[in-house]
Amino acid sequence: MKVTIRAAAERRIRGRYPFGHSGDILNSEAGIEAGEVVDVYSESGPFVGRGYFNASGATPLRMLTWGRENIDAAFYKKRVREALKRREGRVTETNATRVLHGEADGTPGIVADLYGDVLSVQFRNAGVERHRDLIVKALQAELSATSAYERSDTGESVREGLSGHVGTLWGDVPARVAFFENDLELHFNPLEGQKTGFYLDQRDNRRLMRSLVQPGQSFLDVYSYTGGFSLHAARAGARSVAIDKDTVALAVLEQAARANRVEVGVRMGDALVALKRLEAEKRRFSAAVIDPPTLAKRRDDVPKAKRIFSEAATSVLRMLEPGGVVLISTCAHYIGVNDLLDAARIAAAEAECDAAVQDITFQPLDHPHLLSVPESLYLKSILLRKES
Repeated sequence: MKVTIRAAAERRIRGRYPFGHSGDILNSEAGIEAGEVVDVYSESGPFVGRGYFNASGATPLRMLTWGRENIDAAFYKKRVREALKRREGRVTETNATRVLHGEADGTPGIVADLYGDVLSVQFRNAGVERHRDLIVKALQAELSATSAYERSDTGESVREGLSGHVGTLWGDVPARVAFFENDLELHFNPLEGQKTGFYLDQRDNRRLMRSLVQPGQSFLDVYSYTGGFSLHAARAGARSVAIDKDTVALAVLEQAARANRVEVGVRMGDALVALKRLEAEKRRFSAAVIDPPTLAKRRDDVPKAKRIFSEAATSVLRMLEPGGVVLISTCAHYIGVNDLLDAARIAAAEAECDAAVQDITFQPLDHPHLLSVPESLYLKSILLRKES
């Protein structure tokens, strides 16, 4: 089957940009089924490559190759092997890593995380759904996972017209998946909670914040989810307080705290409301993290998201000791570093203090960012020090 892209899109897609949007498609042959692999040609005639096509999808064309490779079992096995080689030696002091990161690993629509010998997989578009058997067999062949489960209940899957399946792919998936990060034992329920199980992308930031706290200091974890930041800070000897409205996530945090023999205080409820209450209690902290879930799924959401960041950061800066640090983080592609800096600048003015930028961080290397795929850069964080 054949799809032709407009001349205006040819240079971008030939430059390894993997997405063909609705306005990029000149025409497509009749009868192409959702997720079918098609040959892509330019308006002027030459062959461009091959990709998944779903005429009714939010992004109709997703490029797989700029050659004439067969998209078969050998193709998927090769992509998995290449992804594993890309990560060799890059993830240390943990047995949990992202092994496939969608387009950035040449596997559009596949996200896979390995926790010890348990694999978590998401299928996010009609193409990978169509090829799920080939992909599952490739993962089984190339990885050492004894069991695997699927968490395809994402908004992206729904927009592709998929059912958002959740369940076991192979083996006996434990009700409680355990793994380690540094000297902490962590765990989660694989069929509950958010994402593929745990926020592996904040690994480097958790270690960074742990290095900045001293025994006896107070640490505040805003939008904590299962409390990875809180647990690391507590292990360093800090008195951690975690805020989240997800009762299941907080229960996991409390279990992990007991398992690791550390103490973490929990505040359940809306983060902004909880911050106001802490302010009213005149609480003081030496370090803090503000790490909300995605606040901007569209570009139009950015102004509102910045206001939320500013409000949260204002409360945190008011409670920080002079010389204290706060990490402000976003996992939204549409929110950039400058947006975080703008929000923080407003917050510092409202808190009547000054703050200095200490560091700017991005996602870890097992979540690759390709220059040709701007969307693959999504995690951005700024570390601030309260100066006065």
